[in-house]
Amino acid sequence: LSTDRLEKFPTEEDFYRRLGLQYIPPELREDRGEIEMAEKGAIPRLVEMADIKGDIHVHTNWSDGHDSIEAMAKAAKALGYSYLAITDHSAGRGIARGLNEERLRQQIDEIKRLNQQLDGIRILTGIEVDIRADGNLDLSDELLSQLDIVIAAIHSAMTQGEYQMTKRILGAIENPHVDIIAHPTCRLLGEREPIAVDLETIFKAAVEHNKALEINAMPSRLDLKDIHIYRAHQLGVKLVLGTDAHGAAQLGFMRFGVGMARRGWCQPRHILNTRNVDEILASLGTK
Repeated sequence: LSTDRLEKFPTEEDFYRRLGLQYIPPELREDRGEIEMAEKGAIPRLVEMADIKGDIHVHTNWSDGHDSIEAMAKAAKALGYSYLAITDHSAGRGIARGLNEERLRQQIDEIKRLNQQLDGIRILTGIEVDIRADGNLDLSDELLSQLDIVIAAIHSAMTQGEYQMTKRILGAIENPHVDIIAHPTCRLLGEREPIAVDLETIFKAAVEHNKALEINAMPSRLDLKDIHIYRAHQLGVKLVLGTDAHGAAQLGFMRFGVGMARRGWCQPRHILNTRNVDEILASLGTK
């Protein structure tokens, strides 16, 4: 399009319309085929904050979080969520107040009590269980089977080679009680490089074993990153958003996860949190 006349447009939508293109959201403007898609009118509706019905990765003062389960649940309800998964750390990570089996059972009872007391929000029982250096989980299968959501994550021995690290994560994926792999590459922006792992193998195993991978919305993580998100849903991997919030104020980090999902071309159907609580549990095949 060439013209000697200066044209002004009140909105970006008007500008794209003048070019004969479907509007391209800012997150997709990366020269990855979006112009060709816009020419065909094939840009999908991307996931939005309004689509998100719950958060599946938060911590409380039962482990290293700052707020109580009740406070987190009330804050989630105030955001319009209908469910919240409590996924405190297991003791194996070595953090202060990580949950051993006895304390996790006590927390399950506390969540049951709160679910009877609170209206308009369902609290899901859960854990962020550590994947040990040898690939084993640090809680028993018997206890994991009693939880609504089991997130598995690596927090140690991060310098292992690609073969060992991939094998380690595959072991968690193959565990029938694990539902989600959290922050799969373990990166910390500006602080720690991603672990060495064969993500293509991880993605295919997640599909085979009906596991979800997390898009961690913590600003220091944003893990998976956009190109991995795109590849994952291309292969049919189920994706879930988690803030990893350690206090009620951090529940607002969800917008960063949604932003990453949009950069990865995610539609609402690609993100499990866009479903109601019964649908998300059924999709993961949980209890």
